[in-house]
Amino acid sequence: MESSCTKSDDQIHADNTGKILFTGALTFLTITAAALLHVNQPEFIFDRFPGISNLDYSLFDVMLYAAYLIFGIATGALSDRWLRRRIFVILGAFGSIVFYLLMTTTLSYPLLLTYRFLQGSFTVMAWQSFMTLALDFSNAQSRGKHMGIFGALLALSFGFGPAIGGILATIGVLVPYYAAAALNAIVLIMTIGGLRDPPTTRRRPSIVQSLLVMKRYPKLSIPITFNFVDRLHMGFILVALPLFLSSVLGLPESLRGMALAIFAIPFIILQYPMGKLSDKYGRYPVLIVGSLPYGIVLAVLGLIGALGFLPLLIGLVFLGIFSGITAPSALALVGDASKTEDSAMAMSLFNFSGNLGVTVGPLILGYFLLISDFFTTFLVAGIIELVSLLAIIISIKYVFNETLGQDRHDLVSQSIAFQ
Repeated sequence: MESSCTKSDDQIHADNTGKILFTGALTFLTITAAALLHVNQPEFIFDRFPGISNLDYSLFDVMLYAAYLIFGIATGALSDRWLRRRIFVILGAFGSIVFYLLMTTTLSYPLLLTYRFLQGSFTVMAWQSFMTLALDFSNAQSRGKHMGIFGALLALSFGFGPAIGGILATIGVLVPYYAAAALNAIVLIMTIGGLRDPPTTRRRPSIVQSLLVMKRYPKLSIPITFNFVDRLHMGFILVALPLFLSSVLGLPESLRGMALAIFAIPFIILQYPMGKLSDKYGRYPVLIVGSLPYGIVLAVLGLIGALGFLPLLIGLVFLGIFSGITAPSALALVGDASKTEDSAMAMSLFNFSGNLGVTVGPLILGYFLLISDFFTTFLVAGIIELVSLLAIIISIKYVFNETLGQDRHDLVSQSIAFQ
């Protein structure tokens, strides 16, 4: 009997790994489509709408992040209530196709911003559903490894999208938008043909119950805080690094793209092994080991960069390594800290904190550059990381009364008992 059960668990585990890979591939296509647009936004906006201010220009991405904030939460609540993920992916992919194409047709900037908001709404509808499915297809024994696989494909899309977008933009300013629509058409076809909702007989929480998920699972505050700070730094670096390379080191666009790739490569490579490591040794040790040196390197990156391009690249390699250590563990903690029937809402809150962080990061950059210099600005960003890590460690030990060095046996036992 025991042998039969073990064999059945192994078969389920193998099937779900395939589902994680398929879901990750759909996520890769969806996020790559969105990332294609970052490279030539100045040409797409300034050349078509002459005379708009830098503030007006910034609203193009502000509308995107606002859509992520609002519709990420709404998708999570409805997805948990209806226990449906696939329909949100289908709607998200179809709506994204429509509004990627519509953005190429208008010469009215307010209408372009409206299309951008709606595109972001449909994009996050699909993205949020993929992240929830990654939790649905995982269990306590495999969650870290699965989040590593999923996180690697997610991270790859962030690095791959701008690189391909730059090539496409040389063909024509609208080509990245047509390509984004085409990628979503592939997602739509693959979803209709191969994606299925996970079978379940779980209860369906009401919308109000979903929105109160933090009250029921206070330990969600740990991965949510990690994600807020992590995405804050992502938004900070994506704006600060090109600006630093251009204004301080005077480097062209090609080398700026290389610098972003240097940062992304170790981050991508480490997703899977670090996810497996967190399954073996627990989430907290991995998060702490990555976050502490990450904060230190980020704090001195402005000083390192002032020494030249090569020292900056070395600093970015280490920054990418330490960032890659933490990401899959934070994702896995969402599943550890919540029950399966609430996974969509838990993941939507996780993403909400990240989208809020990516909006705040550039604001911090702009404010401190206004009153100081790059050295001080990077120092402040690093201090934010270290202070947040200290607050999380105190919360783990004294609010939730847990040890930081939780082993795999305890992790699995507690997760199974909880769920």
